[in-house]
Order: sequence, then structure tokens, then C-alpha cells
Amino acid sequence: MTRAAIAKKTGISRPTISESAQRLEKAGMVVETTRKSKNKQGRAGVIYEVNASKGLTLAIAIDVKQIQLRLTDLSLKVIRDQCFYIDPGWQQEELAQAILRFIRMAIQDQNSPLLAIGVSVAVPVNYLTGEILALPYSKFSIIHGINFKQLFQQNFDCPVTLDNDVNWATLAEKSLGIAKHVSDFVFIYFGEGIGAGIFLDNHLMRGAAGISGEIGHIMLGKNENLQDFVTNQKLPEALEEGADLTGHLAICQIASTLATIAAVVNPKMFVLGGPMTKYPQFIPAIINEIQPMLFNKVSFVPSNAPNYAPLNGVQAGTYELALTSFGLPTPPEPTL
Repeated sequence: MTRAAIAKKTGISRPTISESAQRLEKAGMVVETTRKSKNKQGRAGVIYEVNASKGLTLAIAIDVKQIQLRLTDLSLKVIRDQCFYIDPGWQQEELAQAILRFIRMAIQDQNSPLLAIGVSVAVPVNYLTGEILALPYSKFSIIHGINFKQLFQQNFDCPVTLDNDVNWATLAEKSLGIAKHVSDFVFIYFGEGIGAGIFLDNHLMRGAAGISGEIGHIMLGKNENLQDFVTNQKLPEALEEGADLTGHLAICQIASTLATIAAVVNPKMFVLGGPMTKYPQFIPAIINEIQPMLFNKVSFVPSNAPNYAPLNGVQAGTYELALTSFGLPTPPEPTL
């Protein structure tokens, strides 16, 4: 765009835009193109674009079965989008070394520097320190004890942002997805685990220890939590078979849990995502079961990106972190 076009679109004065363009050009973040605007009167305007070669960002989403990796340039062009499966036989050190190897493979043929790495992990984590919080009955214990924030900073000499997968998915829904214009909503992820991202008053709630929303670990009995109950009641198999879910015990328990959340936090919307939501009978079954339990109005909507929301969220958060290397203010926490 030209400076005049940017001023018109943003409502910022032309002199301010001109000064900003000069600073960004001096920093190497934007460049003049050879293209010119077509004006009927006066001189043609210079068209600026983001300097894509200035640097790269790398987003990584790690869950129980796979590692998704996305490398982008500063113009947000995806250079590499890959998925690697986790070998069930790997020990902790083998997993860590494999991830380092995948990253090196992704960037080895690139000339631009790596500006930032973002990490999404399918376990509770302290987003400030990078410490993974080991909860009882975790299905992803191999990852406990790995501090990816420290590991990547030591090996790649760039800033690292990290959070759990459901929080990243929640931020993606707010910034890029179906909850863009909603200030109070809860994102629920249904997959190998079950988790919630609680977004209230335009803020993501993490809690004192960073484990807000870990609803899959709610204990339903002495030795069984919600996500184990769902598995033990064979809900995944029922979904695969296309079975009628009316009265299914797992659906009843999920509906009861969501009704409790609705009563406690009073969201305007539940956004439902994750692999289970791809089955057409899943969300309608939950809605039918939960309606009699609700005493406040709340909508239930499917995620626009049920399988890629965590990766989309961490990609956007990593891009924001990369911008700080150009002198932009560092955000107080991962936001989009």
C-alpha cells in the first residue's frame, strides 16, 4: 500500500504515517516496491510492502501423537508446513532431540534469520517459565520435565513463547476465528485430552498456577477423571461407528460439566473444537443433552479450525513476538 492509502485506511494523519514508514524502512521491516500507484492527478505514490526476507518465525504444536511445524516469513507466507508422528517407543531425551532435529531440518536451507519460536504443548504449562506442570493421570507424561522455552533458547538464540494448546486455540478463536467479536466465551477442546480455554472480559484466564480450564482432569470418582471416563465409556468408538449418542453416558457427563461452567463463568458462547467435533452427531448430541440444564442463554458453535486452532494460535503469537525485534513493545503475555 502507499502511505496515503495507509493513512486513509487507519485514520492516522499522513505526516505520522510518513514518519512511521521511514522508521520501518530504516529498520528493514518494510521496503519500497518498483510498483507505483496510478493517480489521475499528481505524482504516483510509492507502494510499500513487508520485507519478507528480514526474518522467519517458527510455530510448533506438540501433542500426544504428533508434532506440527509451520515456518513462515514476515509477510506471513507459509514456507514449510509439516507434521511428524511421535514414536511411541521414544524416551524423553529422544523426543527432545527429535524435535530439535525437525527444527534444524526446517530452517537449514533458509538464508533469513530465525526471529522467534512459538510452542504449543498438550499439557498444562507455566507460560512465563516454560515449566510443564505434571498432573495426575496425564496421558503425555513423556513430556514432563522438558522445558522447551530453555531448550530452544539455548539451541537457536532467539526468543521463545510457549503456552498450552487449548490456550493458543482460544486466542486463535478470538483473533482469527468465530469468537472475534465476543468478549466472554469458553473454548472446549475434545481430543486425546479434554481442556477448556476461558476468555472473560477480553482476557485469557490462566489462574495462579497456569492450569485454569484443565477440565479433563476433574475427578469423577477416586481413580477416574473426565477424559478417562469419556475413553472408558467408548465415546471415540461410538463416534467412529456413527452411533446414536442419545443418553450416552459420556455425552451426559460432558453436558453436565459444560452446564457447570456456564453457571460459574456465564460465557456468551462455547466454541467446540478438536478431533471429536468432526463427527456430525457429536455437537448436536451435547446441545440436546445440555439444554434442560441451562438457566442462562449461551450459544454452542463449532470451531472454524478444529484440528489446527492451536497451531494457528501459536503462529500468530510467534509473529507478534518476532515484531519486538524491530523495536515494537513487548506484550505482557502471549496475545494475538
